[in-house]
Amino acid sequence: MKMSHSITPCDLDWVLGEQTLGPHELYFANALKKNGRNVSYINIHSLYPDYWKKFSGYSHRFPRKYDNSIQRNYSRVINDALIKIYNSEKPSCIFIYNDCRVLPDTLDYFKSNGTKIIIFLGDDPNYLFTSKKTFLLTVMKADKIIVPDTGWIDGLKMLDLKNIFFSPVGTNPDVFHPVTPSENQRNKYSSEIIFIGTGYYLNSWGIKRASVLNELSGMNFKIFGDSQWSDVFPFFPDLKKHFVNEPLSSMEVNAACCCSEIYPVTVNSGVVNGVSTRVFDCISSGIFVLAEYKKDFDMIFPDNEVVCFRSKSELKEKVLYYLSNKNEMKDHIQKSSETVKRKYTQEILVKGILEQI
Repeated sequence: MKMSHSITPCDLDWVLGEQTLGPHELYFANALKKNGRNVSYINIHSLYPDYWKKFSGYSHRFPRKYDNSIQRNYSRVINDALIKIYNSEKPSCIFIYNDCRVLPDTLDYFKSNGTKIIIFLGDDPNYLFTSKKTFLLTVMKADKIIVPDTGWIDGLKMLDLKNIFFSPVGTNPDVFHPVTPSENQRNKYSSEIIFIGTGYYLNSWGIKRASVLNELSGMNFKIFGDSQWSDVFPFFPDLKKHFVNEPLSSMEVNAACCCSEIYPVTVNSGVVNGVSTRVFDCISSGIFVLAEYKKDFDMIFPDNEVVCFRSKSELKEKVLYYLSNKNEMKDHIQKSSETVKRKYTQEILVKGILEQI
């Protein structure tokens, strides 16, 4: 429950996150610390019993009024917990990854006490997410909005939001860096081509991802992911032969990249112009990246350090070419790695963000 008395914020930043396997939010918090900030990181899923998340994940099967009621109660549990901690810790600045189910009235309470709200986006709030019903409302309440995709900016400006600035996602080199894999890791991950990611079920995102990667079927290729991939395999049966049903943590992603030669990065349809975080992470790990072309590559890697593809057939052609021309592949690995170390670590990017807020 909210308290009516005024709170004087102290010298503390909050970072709110919700991911577990690849917690960009946690790495963002660590980058703030490296820039001299006093930081407390909160994963919102630590604020309630596990059954709430499991139950809410199935509520969409109920009639809408019951689903809405369950989701409201789920969000209220999270927001009441945040308010209780807020009244004790009194942060002066709160960085929120996407929305983290923080409700608009909760943000009003934080702001009424002088706390600044900064949203750093991983997804487009104008894109429909059925599980994120108040995502755009949360963004509209922010004092600053950090956007990693220039293609999302026009949609936000349509709402007369003027507190927007662009910053790539970048990478954390403490997590993603070249390592010498163990024998067990080599046995598990070694391949010429590797891909790691969710399957997105049988929808436009999942079909597109499967169709692009299916071009590499029959090659020395491994895919690590979750059970969502099973929905698309009836339509891409050859791809199933390359699949391992095992989501990987960030540390495991790094090890897997160090056991392989090429990582094909294909993105979901919510990416308009942006460069995926996987591009930065893989480059930092030292694997050769073949990336689906988006316009922001021209700005972020203007010297063509990263090789891109514009169609699934072009992806296959370039995979075959670089596997036969490994010296060229090594040149791109070196050039892209130097660029990322110089410009796109999260510590460097967060320094620029702090200068703007």
